[in-house]
Amino acid sequence: MAQRITRRDFLRLGGAVAAGATLAACAPAQAPAPAPAAPQVVKETVEVQKVVTATPAPLAAPAKLNVTGKLTMKLRAAFMPQGNEVLNALIQDWGKKNNVPVEVDIVSMNDLQTIAATAVETGAGPDIIEINQGTAHMYAAKLADVSSVCDDLGKRLGGFYSAADEACVVGGKWLSVPRFFAPHAINYRTDLFKEAGVDPLPTTYDELLTAGQKLMDAKLAPIAFPLGHAVGDGNDWLYAILWSFGGSDVAKDGKTVAIDSPETRAAIEYVKKLFAVMPKDVTSYNDASNNTAMLASAISATNNASTIYGTARNQNTQFKTKDAAGKEVSLPLHTVINHFPYPKGPAGKVTYGEFMSSAIMGYSKNVDAAKALLTYLNEPAQMSPWIMPNLGFVFPPLKAYKDMPLMPWNTDPKLAAFKDYADTCHLPGYPSTNFNGGTQAYAKWIVVDMFANACMGKTVDAAVAEAKTQLQSIYK
Repeated sequence: MAQRITRRDFLRLGGAVAAGATLAACAPAQAPAPAPAAPQVVKETVEVQKVVTATPAPLAAPAKLNVTGKLTMKLRAAFMPQGNEVLNALIQDWGKKNNVPVEVDIVSMNDLQTIAATAVETGAGPDIIEINQGTAHMYAAKLADVSSVCDDLGKRLGGFYSAADEACVVGGKWLSVPRFFAPHAINYRTDLFKEAGVDPLPTTYDELLTAGQKLMDAKLAPIAFPLGHAVGDGNDWLYAILWSFGGSDVAKDGKTVAIDSPETRAAIEYVKKLFAVMPKDVTSYNDASNNTAMLASAISATNNASTIYGTARNQNTQFKTKDAAGKEVSLPLHTVINHFPYPKGPAGKVTYGEFMSSAIMGYSKNVDAAKALLTYLNEPAQMSPWIMPNLGFVFPPLKAYKDMPLMPWNTDPKLAAFKDYADTCHLPGYPSTNFNGGTQAYAKWIVVDMFANACMGKTVDAAVAEAKTQLQSIYK
């Protein structure tokens, strides 16, 4: 999978989904494992075939898809390059089967935000743009209704997680097709946690703080969580802490700013304590910074998707240690990277959904073809070969995929921590339904900056007051 995927490879991989057993050979694993007993292989193959073949047929597509020019797409790049290659191959294969010319551009998440804003402003651009979080609420008047696609997929594949509804349903209509979560967990170094005596693994935020202190006391690589403008990583853990401590930026009515509360202040005080056992440059971390630091063995834990582990595997990244005789040796880093789920706070566990969906732009002249393609991409025969090489970076928002035997979180024990991520996820604007306001607040970094400001010297009162003023201009 780490090698470039040719068209022949793609077709062979697509056939493996239908067959079941061949695809299992592509599943990630931390080390070669004993082959399972033959009856188990047969059982898993039958279960996968049931999901793929027993699913009712999709809504009938037009006999011929008429396209003006070509169908154009801007999609988010995954951190696993082989996953991007599979995605492009899937789309091009659909185009050839349907005699539809398709142009795909796979770009960074940050670029997509600019592309979407420009397309909305000018009324021109790609037919399909992948958007993040609750962007559909902000651009509702400019997007095509895709309810027929989402209703069909939801009926056939177990329905969507609540965060998908939060992101994509506006005024009772689906205005974007849910595509994937980039699930997060705590990435950690098993060897350093063991050396520091962190056992068992933290299940609460207090225990996470204790682990950070133990690593510091042992003079080992510290924990590090982004306090800078990291679109995914910074928002992910700070919103999760705010909510898990019982705080929120807005009340359930979607209008009342609720940031100035004892729960918010408790969350800030906690993050300040955690900051004391972290490197101070976390205040400038972007989304790549914690990946880079952990791959360089400079930190021992951070919040992230599976990309640190996946990159270490793909690149055969090494780390230096000593063997039993005290001799310095180099070993593969991915062998000492693992994950555990986000901890619980005083209010339980609430997580932030780093979420992507596929919007068909209202100006598109190719809406029918776009709907047909998005239906195709979200079905098991296409989802499975795309998900597998991404090593857990993409988690489908359709519930049927969670327990499919060949999903990465069900085949590689090191990815198991991501399996239940979507169960507790929400979008900015929670606990209200004002996801338009929540998306605006998220885009302006209000929650992230509130925590960062308190850690960098502002009083808690000042940090909260500044956030409150900014939020009052949004939630009205």
